[in-house]
Amino acid sequence: MQKIKKGDLVQVISGNEIGVRGEVDRVLKGWAIDRFNKRTGRNPDRDKLLIKGVNVRKKHQRPISQTRTQTGIIDKELPVHVSNVMLVCPNCDEAARVGFRVEGDKKVRFCKRCQATIDKI
Repeated sequence: MQKIKKGDLVQVISGNEIGVRGEVDRVLKGWAIDRFNKRTGRNPDRDKLLIKGVNVRKKHQRPISQTRTQTGIIDKELPVHVSNVMLVCPNCDEAARVGFRVEGDKKVRFCKRCQATIDKI
């Protein structure tokens, strides 16, 4: 189970945009790749997140053919490493560390600051 999932509200804790909050749009898992370019397992050091409105950069896109729809200068959201963000607790509305516990027969995430359950049961 992951500490941060798609749809979570996160806050940036390091980098150029400290303190900016945004919703996780996509989780990019890091894979270990062997010399034959095959996935051999997970590499958590390479996990990244795409966050709406965070780490937006300009990309100069030239028209190559009729199929390319966006040309000119376009805004592009680049991934942020998982270690540079913290989950915002929906209960206390602060950035907090995440823990896991078993409630009933399900494993759920909880806020270590206020001990409130983050996942819906």
